[in-house]
Amino acid sequence: MGKLLYKQLCLISVLLSSPTLLAAEVLSVIYPEVKAPYDEIFKQIVQGIEDEYQGPIKLYPLKSTFSVTETVQQLDQNNEQMVIALGKSGYQVAKEVYQRKSVAVGALPIQPNGISGVSLLAEPKVLFDSLRLLAPSVKRVAVLHTPANKWLIGRAKAQADQLGLTLLHIEVSDLKNAVAEYDTLLKELDPQTDAIWLPLDPVTANEQVILPKLLEYAWEHNLVLFSSKPEHAKRGALFSMFPNHYELGKGLVFMVERLRSKEIASSVLPMDKMQLAVNLRTAAHLGFAYNTQLRNNFSIVFNK
Repeated sequence: MGKLLYKQLCLISVLLSSPTLLAAEVLSVIYPEVKAPYDEIFKQIVQGIEDEYQGPIKLYPLKSTFSVTETVQQLDQNNEQMVIALGKSGYQVAKEVYQRKSVAVGALPIQPNGISGVSLLAEPKVLFDSLRLLAPSVKRVAVLHTPANKWLIGRAKAQADQLGLTLLHIEVSDLKNAVAEYDTLLKELDPQTDAIWLPLDPVTANEQVILPKLLEYAWEHNLVLFSSKPEHAKRGALFSMFPNHYELGKGLVFMVERLRSKEIASSVLPMDKMQLAVNLRTAAHLGFAYNTQLRNNFSIVFNK
């Protein structure tokens, strides 16, 4: 009887330490109230949260005139200790409470700064896996980045090595510096085995200056250009990635539960649940043809 009681107590201890038991705790979800069609993004994220979390959820839709102080007071008055904060509005609240509550931020291209979350920046391995499928001749990837994305480039270097790719990474300080570095880089690349990766970076993937320049060069020289920004495949990049917002919601639940149970430390992770957009006109121009099995992995295709 003594041994049985001991086993039961051990089982109870395990259950009490499990994230699933946190389901009894309220999960607060803070997000901006925006007009259609932009609200669809947050609807999908919230749907993923609701499908993943097994306990009660309290939604905090924030109007453009919301008060950070009042929202924080509501969380404190209700003793809500688990928070998922979405978008810029949610992030403003997260900054005020993350040191005393379990907080996961999403729907922003965040970098590590002490607040946990899932960044909109794509996990490099997801991009590289797609590159190997769509352009198997590529052996080296060149990327320009600003200091803000240095943390992601570190991950990219390790993941490229694991996949047998060489990552040529160049840090730049501003747009003028980026233009000069691209001018030098383009003279050194071999279109047969090299590719350029445009990260989600407002400087090195500048829409007005850098992107048109690289799209034109890539087309004229049959160079593979791929991007972390969803719209770039439509503009002519071979492929780009866009977030699976539903899966993002589920991933944020996974993170905040483990932050609450202290199974993980504060961290920022890139998104690994991405969807693939492919420009078939660019692929044909580069000499690539994809069979039906491979095309089934394409979430969006462009033919222009």
